[in-house]
Amino acid sequence: MTSTQEAVFRAAVAANVPVFMKGLSGIGKSSFIRDYAAASRRHLESVVMMHKEKSDISGIPSLREENHTTEFAVPGWASRLVEASKGLLLLSEFNLADEDVQKACMNVLQERQVGENTYLPESVAIVLDGNPPEYSAGAGDIPGPIANRMLHLDWDLDREAWLTGMAEGFPTSAEQIVDDTPARPERVARERSLVLAFLDTQRPFIHDQPTDPARAGGPWPSPRSWDNAIRVLSRIDESSTDAQKVALTGLVGDAAAQSFLRWRIEAADFDLQAVLADPTVEDWTDHHPSKTLTILGTVAAYAVDRGDLDTWKAALRTLLHCAEETGRKDVCLRSARLLLSRAPKGAQIPRRAEETFGPMLRSVGAWR
Repeated sequence: MTSTQEAVFRAAVAANVPVFMKGLSGIGKSSFIRDYAAASRRHLESVVMMHKEKSDISGIPSLREENHTTEFAVPGWASRLVEASKGLLLLSEFNLADEDVQKACMNVLQERQVGENTYLPESVAIVLDGNPPEYSAGAGDIPGPIANRMLHLDWDLDREAWLTGMAEGFPTSAEQIVDDTPARPERVARERSLVLAFLDTQRPFIHDQPTDPARAGGPWPSPRSWDNAIRVLSRIDESSTDAQKVALTGLVGDAAAQSFLRWRIEAADFDLQAVLADPTVEDWTDHHPSKTLTILGTVAAYAVDRGDLDTWKAALRTLLHCAEETGRKDVCLRSARLLLSRAPKGAQIPRRAEETFGPMLRSVGAWR
């Protein structure tokens, strides 16, 4: 059975969000990563950060004889990952590295850039590991701009599994793990709409960088970390509330995660496909505005992502029904703007939609 921490790890890998595994020495972080790389058929490159210099990450300046210019050469570990069909980059003992070496990793973590003009392919997962500063001499807090680029995952020892493994032998990674299948469009649309509707009502959580270096070195909310949250949450089973909580806390911090998860309980309670098939399944007049915003945002985003005419028509029908049922055209405005501006080929804007949404959209410069 997959543990919560492993489920979050796999979701982050699938979403191409870097994972920082932080835990005590000797509890099996490295062995888990090696086993995972083998089981997922990924070429593993382990870069021990405390032994590296800035040039080992960003590349050494080299002369191009043909035009007498210099550029940063691609490090060997990066070249091997680019050539591999699938790979895993492990930046080991990350918080023991000098700060300038950590900063050299910033482009690697988010933009995946190495050397001058080389980029790690999407098939390469990025994982970091380290020990808590209070338990490791020389380990420090990670600079805030770097910390905000990753999912912070506290890694704990599964004592029961260790005892069983020591007594009976540890299982080998025989089965193949596939964690890079595309996320379902309806899940991505749902998570994006939930996050956006929540942040529309709780705007301080959009960006709340701590001033305390210790807190800034962990997870905190920003547009970047919320985007990463949408990508990771869309890979986690909706019934796995523990995994959702661990993932979200590791991306945006405890306060933002707790507030969002409490708010989500009511707002996420709807069936997207049922609403598209028949908008009357929802009692729109009884909704809190946040739930209406979430449903309409999900409907519009899903239709745009799908890009087919039938789904677009069903989404527009849903928005029109809601506007007419509630009399709240303003609540529908953002979703209507997205849907009408991204109409698929062959779509005709119905007169009913023009009359309902046209005047308001023109008033904010969002309609021809």
